[in-house]
Amino acid sequence: MTVKDLATLTPSGYPAVSLLMPTHRTPPANQQDPIRLRNLLTETRRRLEADESVPADVAAAVYDEIAEAAAHVDLRQVGEGLALFASPGQVHVRLLDSPVNERVVVADTYEIRDVVADAARRHRYWALVLSEQPTRLWSGDGAHLVEVTTHGFPFTHEGPGGAQGLPRDYGQNPSAHRDERHRQFFRDIANALRRVDALDTRPVFVLGVERYLAFFAAEWTAPIAGTISGNYDRSGPHDLYRVLAPHLAAHQSSEQIAALEQLDVARGANRFAAGLPEVWQLAHQGRGAHLLVEENYHTPAWTHEDHLHPAEQPPTGEPAGTLVDDAVDDVVELVARQGGEVTFVGDGSLATDGRIALIVRY
Repeated sequence: MTVKDLATLTPSGYPAVSLLMPTHRTPPANQQDPIRLRNLLTETRRRLEADESVPADVAAAVYDEIAEAAAHVDLRQVGEGLALFASPGQVHVRLLDSPVNERVVVADTYEIRDVVADAARRHRYWALVLSEQPTRLWSGDGAHLVEVTTHGFPFTHEGPGGAQGLPRDYGQNPSAHRDERHRQFFRDIANALRRVDALDTRPVFVLGVERYLAFFAAEWTAPIAGTISGNYDRSGPHDLYRVLAPHLAAHQSSEQIAALEQLDVARGANRFAAGLPEVWQLAHQGRGAHLLVEENYHTPAWTHEDHLHPAEQPPTGEPAGTLVDDAVDDVVELVARQGGEVTFVGDGSLATDGRIALIVRY
């Protein structure tokens, strides 16, 4: 799911259960993760059964959904956090690269702020490895790559000019026939990738020998984030990432530079806000078109009516303020939910803007 998909994730009905817990990549810290997860599931069951507005069969069904999803999570292959969401007939699982506060929430909506912010910080992409035997598509999420096996992938060139070879008696120009079959093969690949990318738009990186790169480029009209020449037919995910890493870093850097240039333009047109209190207020007014945040900027804050106050300055008066553990993630979720863009930039890039800035719609 994209950041915007996550930001608009809605439950099928009440109750909507959100289970979030920090996880650990290595021992001995990760030895406690199964115990903590079991304890949180026990707490989930207790809350559902204690909620008199939820029929017993619905409570049992929702608990079974989230418990079964939890049972399929390999806690040896996690990052910094785990999020499970369940409502009647619906369940979602997300492994996070950012730590979360441990909690179980039963409400009308899912607690998705941490998940949206984590997704916005991660760098997801498609890696297309061109070959006749076969062309493979990989779904990349940072250093983690998983091969795609839908929409016709992997593609193998089985026809004349491919696995079958060309007929010996084929006309006067067999190379022209071979080229046409290659063009059709890579046209099919491009069409399949368009269908995949339409469901989850990401930067596309293409790897292959020069001849195949040329055939594919002739069929693919959208931008290509990076092109890598070479034969990677037998490369696994770890080898592919090693090759891709410098190209991913270059693309990320170019995206950050472009976002900062857009901010400069918006600053000149007086269509921007800087500093968390002002950004938070305008985002809540639905005016956020593009949010820029420094990578490691996190801060708690008090919300009071339509204002934000520093954590060390709790608001006075009625109604009482609410302490938010990370107001930055709140703004990330809000802008994404309203269809705005979110770009994380290097620490120090927004030093004069209070580490966060917003290009506004109007």
